[in-house]
Amino acid sequence: MNKILVMSIGNDIMGDDGAAFEAAKLIQKRFPDEVDYENVYGGGMEILDYLEGKEKVLILDTISEGNKPAGSITEIEREDFPVILTSSPHYIGLPEVLRLAEMFEIEFPAVVKILAIHTELQYEVTEDLSEPIKSALPEYAERAIQIIEEWMH
Repeated sequence: MNKILVMSIGNDIMGDDGAAFEAAKLIQKRFPDEVDYENVYGGGMEILDYLEGKEKVLILDTISEGNKPAGSITEIEREDFPVILTSSPHYIGLPEVLRLAEMFEIEFPAVVKILAIHTELQYEVTEDLSEPIKSALPEYAERAIQIIEEWMH
């Protein structure tokens, strides 16, 4: 078991909501063995099992906010989780998960970062990514690779 986890959260049949899974595939080409990977189709308490015992976790997710264009990338640090006001249901509750882990003395990662790519709200069932997300995917994956490299050194 590696000490770094890349956790991709989304829904791969809801178009752009599957962008994190596609980014993880690109990241895994760079770090095939040094990092653990998990695809998660929910959030909240479900993610607790994946986080236990890891030192550093990079969560890849999508968010839809009206003030940022599709393909924009946002980094959210652990200390910023309680003040997040976005429309992603995937990490609503992450502050509560952190508090529960502390309360029950569960070994929890010292470093947790969310790397989110902004998408348009999408209600169509499709496995295809939109053009803005396809175009931004290499930059999104490259930023994740940079974060992992910083963590390894």
